[in-house]
Amino acid sequence: MANKLVLAIDNSIDHLVLALAGDRGLIDERRIKESRSPSQILPEAAEAILASHGRTVRELTGLAVTLGPGSFTGIRVALSFCKGIHAATGVPLTGIPTLDALAFALADREGSYLCPLVDAKKSEVFLSLYHVSRGSLTRLSAYTAMRPADVPEVLRTPCVCFGTGSRLCEEHLSGLEGITVIHGEYDHVRGQVLVDDRLPLTDPGRPADLRPVYGRRSEAEIKFNVAID
Repeated sequence: MANKLVLAIDNSIDHLVLALAGDRGLIDERRIKESRSPSQILPEAAEAILASHGRTVRELTGLAVTLGPGSFTGIRVALSFCKGIHAATGVPLTGIPTLDALAFALADREGSYLCPLVDAKKSEVFLSLYHVSRGSLTRLSAYTAMRPADVPEVLRTPCVCFGTGSRLCEEHLSGLEGITVIHGEYDHVRGQVLVDDRLPLTDPGRPADLRPVYGRRSEAEIKFNVAID
């Protein structure tokens, strides 16, 4: 697409990540962590990354946003923000499951299984299992939450485990044959991945139909026995 300008946002883990891409690929990437709420940070951060390159929201040709699982509040804030831009401008919007984006960063590990692990709090991790074959990344399991002690039961080898939840699982994975645990380097969604045309792995659907991927029921759903879309 000529004059491509895509803004991608991840607000599902513990940093706000924004990426801006044009015809020649990634233009800028910013990772922000503040004490203020995501709803305060996101609008000004999005405006700032565009303004620093002399662009505005009206010039966008595409939007991408992670859907989770991760921070319930962060996911909803980012998705609502992007849906608002889409409604006002008509710019196409794509939703990307967070675990897909994390796994895609290691899609060059031919023949390996990949297990991104996100700290889900409450002594659980969010995860899904992927496999890399012939240069293609395939998701093999649902997005779910489980106790670190149960993670080894869902893995296949050789497997690379990584993400913010990897430290919670390390005592249960350490010493297992065929399991490699990586800390730090792949904890967060990368801007380069968010603007890669090969994502998402699944049909993104219509922007109006995009929903958060929670991975488990929220506290409100459990407490009041309701379902929240």
